[in-house]
Amino acid sequence: MSPLLAEDPHALTGELMTARIYSPFAYPLPRQTQIVPIVAAEAERLAGSFPIVWRRGEDGPELVTLRTLLPNGAGYAPGTERVLSLLPLVFQAYPFLSGGGSGAGKRMVDVAVPDEPTDAGASITGADGRLSRGTELRLRALELYEWDTERTAAIGRAVETRGLFEPWPLRFDLGHGRACEILDLWIVAPKSFDTPALSPILSEFGVGAARLFGHHRLSLFRAGALLQAAQAAVAAMAKPQAAA
Repeated sequence: MSPLLAEDPHALTGELMTARIYSPFAYPLPRQTQIVPIVAAEAERLAGSFPIVWRRGEDGPELVTLRTLLPNGAGYAPGTERVLSLLPLVFQAYPFLSGGGSGAGKRMVDVAVPDEPTDAGASITGADGRLSRGTELRLRALELYEWDTERTAAIGRAVETRGLFEPWPLRFDLGHGRACEILDLWIVAPKSFDTPALSPILSEFGVGAARLFGHHRLSLFRAGALLQAAQAAVAAMAKPQAAA
């Protein structure tokens, strides 16, 4: 299990049950995290906008989505920034988290500062002590992520065991003295799709694996859109400096 995507995680108990939560985009992490863990169940929703690939996790290959080539929330492709439907499940659930280690499955909340709130937010629980509608929706997203975590990990392990991963290094000149270098990503070797190499995995995991591999392969073309967006963002940031 990868480290929690959180700034200050706490168990969701006691006084925190009455805390206020805001849109995921009010917090830095959902806006700025470049590479986000995902599960197979959400690959179809994200693959049309972002590359779906793997990287080395603490427990083996980890399925992730690459959202931008730039850090700190810059360089999103047009139409993908601050779109709730394009947020990975872990950020649709944010600031709620699953407990790690011996507390796996235990609900937690990231006590992070919402640096860009657009409204007054909503409390985690109502006056009657019941979970608010916003809380229920976020915990549902978290449950879906948890539900598909083991299947997703098992597919990744099966690909690795058969030696079908290959590195997918990204090295780009972004102009104006900026460069992108992301070297820890993996893809399913393209030649695997032209041979029976994936057949044992498809036999074991069925149509879910087939759909994941298909979306993964098609999603790689989105790297071109990310490159264009990153170059445009770098050029826009360089204009004020040139004028100074």
